Amino acid sequence: MIGIFDKTKVNDLNFALDTLSVKNNGISRNIANQDTPKYKAVKLVFSEVMEEYYSNANNPVSLKRTNSMHMPLGDEELDPRTLVRFQNNPSIKNDGNDVNLDYEMSQQAEAELRYKLLSQIAGKKVTGLVELTRTQAQ
Repeated sequence: MIGIFDKTKVNDLNFALDTLSVKNNGISRNIANQDTPKYKAVKLVFSEVMEEYYSNANNPVSLKRTNSMHMPLGDEELDPRTLVRFQNNPSIKNDGNDVNLDYEMSQQAEAELRYKLLSQIAGKKVTGLVELTRTQAQ
């Protein structure tokens, strides 16, 4: 049963949902620290993470680490948390804080919409797989 998920886009949808969750955590952190002096806003660009994910998935070369002290060379799963970056916005406040609340709120709304849409798609995929296995069992 596990192998059936490998041939569908459920794993891709799961990764996209995880990525949006990480993005939303960063946005929440930015909003929570909007009044913290010298706080630098973080970001996660969803399209860049997904592009990296698909470029890794389509790369047929897989390297294996023989020692845990070696640097990872493509055999590791992509973790969206490693792609969170500082926004490097010009400071809009005198205290060095660069959080732009309007921007963060718009990013949060976009991430929520994407998350809801992808959740619905993933739910329909899983429902379809359950129906397929039920039909095959009869």
